[in-house]
Amino acid sequence: MYKNIKKSIIFFIAGVLCSCGKEDITVQKNESTTWQIDKKVEDNDIRTQLGYDPRLNYIYLRPTVAELPMLSFGNVTINRDYTKEVEVRLLDKPYDKDVQVSFAYDASAYDKVKANYSGFELGDENLVQLSEVTKTLRKGETSVSFTLTISNNSSFKKKVILPYALKVTDNGLTLPKGKDVFVLKVFPEEIKISAESKVVSKLLGYYDSSVYIGNSDKEVAFTIKSSYELPSGLKVALVRDDSAVLSGRTLAPTGVEGTLPEDDFDATSKTLSFELAEDYFTNKGEYALPLKYVVKDASGVEQELSNNKLFVNIDIKELKASNDNVEVASKELGTKLNRKGISISYYGTVYYLGDMIDDDLSSLGYVKEGAFVYFTFPKVRNIKTVVIKTREGNEMKALSLYAGLSKGNEQIQGSATYSGKGDFIITFKNSVPLIRLALGNFVNKDDATSHWMGITDIQFYEE
Repeated sequence: MYKNIKKSIIFFIAGVLCSCGKEDITVQKNESTTWQIDKKVEDNDIRTQLGYDPRLNYIYLRPTVAELPMLSFGNVTINRDYTKEVEVRLLDKPYDKDVQVSFAYDASAYDKVKANYSGFELGDENLVQLSEVTKTLRKGETSVSFTLTISNNSSFKKKVILPYALKVTDNGLTLPKGKDVFVLKVFPEEIKISAESKVVSKLLGYYDSSVYIGNSDKEVAFTIKSSYELPSGLKVALVRDDSAVLSGRTLAPTGVEGTLPEDDFDATSKTLSFELAEDYFTNKGEYALPLKYVVKDASGVEQELSNNKLFVNIDIKELKASNDNVEVASKELGTKLNRKGISISYYGTVYYLGDMIDDDLSSLGYVKEGAFVYFTFPKVRNIKTVVIKTREGNEMKALSLYAGLSKGNEQIQGSATYSGKGDFIITFKNSVPLIRLALGNFVNKDDATSHWMGITDIQFYEE
């Protein structure tokens, strides 16, 4: 509906209603060319809502932009062909007959698109090979593909775009604006090598002139990534780098790294791992093992890499015996640990050990006076808090806590007395590095009606 026509109709109707007879009605032709479609009519139009006219058969390119970089990596020769598929598609339904479609380099399209590609000039057609210029979109099919191929040239230094135009001779098909030109970007690109993480931290324990690390925590792993697939014949390796700045840490003793790994760099991501040899450490402290990753060609020549330094930060904390390192607290301190991997054992009269760390508060384990319960962690943990949930009616009066770095060397940390209200929260005044934690010397409540003390859950918190 046109705005001025709407007004004419209103006046027309009003005239009819007021007229005494049809002989008074006159019709005049409106020859104005300044009319506009009502905005509400445009918004309600199905073509506006869909973004296209459903009465038409659309054919278009997908994608309309792609990249084919010219790769370089140091002095390594990269002989490789790269391809890109470009689809010619019908929007939503097959056509009722065969159609010839052409997809070809079109330098004239450069002026239409160059504003969107600042710094890029028009590329030479011969830079890229096109599989076919013309193909047949068969009756009943909805797409056909063209293949672009480029041979890598590591010395290529320009940034160019190559425009390709889609043309269809069948008038029954419509090319939507912006979907009839494909732009291929070609530019020089240096392959980047990076580490997923540059620092790995390890906690070790020190006791009686020996250094301990959990068996499952000896492995150190770094993942090295390439921004593009590398040519065959390259190797990636970790090497010690004693020239690195350590930021206040002590240089780790030579040999603690064991045998450092080297492997074929045959994927865009490669994980290199080795095991720490803790026997090379002789004392507590804060150490750093400096490393770097290198890439070598088939002749062993290293490629120049930037920002390739790695560090293993090693904190060795001393375990000390103490009769006064525990206290009862009102709330836990530290970060709650995931109990996966913790094993549990006992001495004396104990039942249902696993129920003490199974996240099910309806289940519980039982201990009697004289019993010991041992928790073995998969690696050294710096424990700050132990939270014991007891069963009402089966509470304990007191217990002692022991910490160790190996079986049989558990050292007393002190005793704690339970108030009989809520959770039994015990904190270490000084956090304790340990692999084994022992709860023992259980004392039953003075007014207990059972010899059994019930524990529904035990949680551990690390500083």
